[in-house]
Amino acid sequence: MIMKEIEVQVLGKNFNFNIPGNIKSEDFLEIVRFVETKLFKIRKEAEDLDSFRLGLLTAVNIAEEYFSVKRENERLRIMLNKIDKMVSPQEEADQPSIRFSS
Repeated sequence: MIMKEIEVQVLGKNFNFNIPGNIKSEDFLEIVRFVETKLFKIRKEAEDLDSFRLGLLTAVNIAEEYFSVKRENERLRIMLNKIDKMVSPQEEADQPSIRFSS
């Protein structure tokens, strides 16, 4: 896989990342900005955290947000499946509506 290097600044420090070539630099920078925003927010609320605890708490907060969105996505998927069944019921479409009686 082709990799490319990108340099970013997070909390005033420069970091070099090797990212897959199929990931757009703009998309990666958006992710970094998202993480940095979370870091700033948590640091503002708990200024006495060392960098390890700040990073861990940020990771846990992002994971909580991810799982919340994942659960919501699953609820929406189930709801859309129910709507699809109501709009175009497969069982009725596959069976003739008029039949001979015995």
